[in-house]
Amino acid sequence: MRGRRPVTEVPDVVGLGAEDACEIIRRAGLEPFGPDGVAAPTSGIVTEQRPIGAAGAEEGAPVFLWTHPGRDGADDLVSPMPREAADLDPV
Repeated sequence: MRGRRPVTEVPDVVGLGAEDACEIIRRAGLEPFGPDGVAAPTSGIVTEQRPIGAAGAEEGAPVFLWTHPGRDGADDLVSPMPREAADLDPV
């Protein structure tokens, strides 16, 4: 089996910002791309990926990412109002 590259687990990056997702994929030894092999996305939230997270792939293999053109997820976070926060159970 000469020339075969080691297999690595594909990280699940759905729901992450595009920049973070691409960095995680690169750290796993894989190459991020946009749909149809275009350049890796640089903005938006990853809504789908192929291969899916937890699948196995040879190191250096492509991971295709589809993103929703919008703000990063952190921008959508809203703190609860003081009354709502008082109703929450402490963890």
